[in-house]
Amino acid sequence: MKIASLAVALGFVGLCLPADAGLIGSIVDIRHLIPDLATINADGGSTTVSGAVEYPNFVSFSVDITDTQILFRWPGPGNAGFATTAFNGYEYLFSGVTITGATVNASSTFVGTPAINIVGNNIFVNYSGLQTGNGPTISIVDVTTSASGVPEPGTLTLLGAALLGLGFRYKRRSA
Repeated sequence: MKIASLAVALGFVGLCLPADAGLIGSIVDIRHLIPDLATINADGGSTTVSGAVEYPNFVSFSVDITDTQILFRWPGPGNAGFATTAFNGYEYLFSGVTITGATVNASSTFVGTPAINIVGNNIFVNYSGLQTGNGPTISIVDVTTSASGVPEPGTLTLLGAALLGLGFRYKRRSA
């Protein structure tokens, strides 16, 4: 009986997996800013990050956000250039997730590397003076997030199992 109880307890401990703190399920709003950070050229509006392409046609580009990346695609044909201004790029405003980092992925095929800045949960990607290259091409930004402070289902299951075990133990002693 003790071995079976130990096996069940270890099974519940196995359910306590780390939190998935990715971008899926968060809310994002995208804005094209030019010639500086104070001037909004276009606002894509808010949407929930999911398995689908979030912005299929935003200022001639498609923007897909996965659990860990922003995929900014130029469909082509030809090459698109970004004017050289103080800022010519995109702001991604996230809510429901904590952004801790963002870097350009080496698999990006744009000509040149955009500058990335993070302010709170906003990621600014500045393509000023860069070229897309002959399309189709892609700019990939890897995004890191922090773990959630919300209890995970596995943790709640373990707590419930412990309380259930204590209840059975109490009932057994009183009988």
